[in-house]
Amino acid sequence: MANESTNEGKKVMYILRGLPGSGKSTLAKSLIDKHNGRGVILSTDDFFIVNGTYIYDASKIVEAHKFNQNRCRENCLQGITPIIIDNTNVKRKEAKVYVDMAIQYGYDVQIREPDTPWWKRRNAKELAKRSVHNIPVEKIKKMMDRWDDNFSFENI
Repeated sequence: MANESTNEGKKVMYILRGLPGSGKSTLAKSLIDKHNGRGVILSTDDFFIVNGTYIYDASKIVEAHKFNQNRCRENCLQGITPIIIDNTNVKRKEAKVYVDMAIQYGYDVQIREPDTPWWKRRNAKELAKRSVHNIPVEKIKKMMDRWDDNFSFENI
């Protein structure tokens, strides 16, 4: 695994995780800034954006994940760095395909979570309020109940 500093000369893949409203996308943008504007942010949510509007369809979630995984593979093949996976990654198994790709294409992997106060406190109401996709607090609580705490590169 790479160290947290600059990763100069190394390809790095950041796998972000956090519930809706936790600050993942803000963290992703700050990582791009840290890398002088280079890199790519890949989110499964992008699949559901139609003409600039987010239209979620639960029946297409498998297709959406494949879409994001294919974009990740294309960027790995091009050697783009950093690659930032901006997904909730509630369960370890959700990140496994990205970790496997990172290893296959010679990327160091860093698992990151936002450090926002409301995320650290697991404040479901605040997460729901801050979610850009208007996820109800009940759904966030259900996601929280499924949350894998022991989430590391070695455990994926």
